[in-house]
Amino acid sequence: MSKKVNIYYAGFVHRVGGAYYHVVNIEKGLKEFGYEVNIITLDKLPVLIKYIPHLLERIINKLNSPFGFLVKQKAVKFFYKLFFKNTSDIEIFEDIYTYWESPKKSVVILHALWSDNLQAFDISEEKRKQLEVEEAKIINNINTDILTVSTPYKEFLNSRLTPIISNDKIGVLELGIDISKFETRNNNNKSIVYVGSLEARKNVKFLLKVFKTLNTSNSYSLTIVGDGPQKNELEKFISDENIKNVKFLGRLNYLEVITELKKHEYYMHTSTKESFSYALLEAKLSGLTTIAYNGLEVPFDFIDIKVKSFDEKEWTESILKFDSKKSNEESKGFKRENYSYQVMTKNTLDYLK
Repeated sequence: MSKKVNIYYAGFVHRVGGAYYHVVNIEKGLKEFGYEVNIITLDKLPVLIKYIPHLLERIINKLNSPFGFLVKQKAVKFFYKLFFKNTSDIEIFEDIYTYWESPKKSVVILHALWSDNLQAFDISEEKRKQLEVEEAKIINNINTDILTVSTPYKEFLNSRLTPIISNDKIGVLELGIDISKFETRNNNNKSIVYVGSLEARKNVKFLLKVFKTLNTSNSYSLTIVGDGPQKNELEKFISDENIKNVKFLGRLNYLEVITELKKHEYYMHTSTKESFSYALLEAKLSGLTTIAYNGLEVPFDFIDIKVKSFDEKEWTESILKFDSKKSNEESKGFKRENYSYQVMTKNTLDYLK
């Protein structure tokens, strides 16, 4: 009889992000290894209950932001325990906040902390630190393996949370996807692409500033794939600044994104904070030259052009001075097979033995 695995994701299916992307890929891998998988999302709660966590988050955040996020996750944990506890042999928790202690084999995936992702909120450093302390307490109360998604992010967490947590509390599980869908292309067309949400953390307005500085002779083009709360603001900025050769494609499905990536030479990622970044990985798998801030806590081999600050002139000069031949030699360190969902699944199962 196959073993049953419950994967707990504290959101709705239609609000997908990096964590849910991991859910889909680990489900695929587990099924190939012979496991029966049940993905638990808010969609599976009774209709009168499933919106309560988000409602609580909004109410508490209006009164005492950013602690509504913790209240929301406590509500999700309460309902998941109520309806789904003891319904599987193995449990995978997609964040630290919804974990509960159980006799089942389990593992917790730490994609990111809320205290690292408050760029869209007007939060004081004091309150951010208070949230961080609460998160450290949650981590210390977890009695199973905690795996974060890259070695740089683990090092960042340890430097920030030590001595609140012990250095050996967190391990690393680099994520994986279906690498067979990607073909390496070597385009030379001065075409830049960005894929992701149009939100504050992704710093897309800065991307547009860099592109304006770079594209003085209108020889470059920029394609933006994605949607989000800043779209109207970004379109207005393009119009006000008279920035040429920018195209918005909106939200595309997964296969459409892969097809689009193949058309371009550069992938520019101006995010201020990342712990892994599927977008950078997919660009690398597609053979694009990747450009990003070197302070991101992503696997070191995801970024070809590493920029040290958020100054548009520095980004522009880094692109113009880029030596593609030298980079091709350095990029040999990128092992695409390391980022397959099969490798990720095997590594996960090693922790669950």
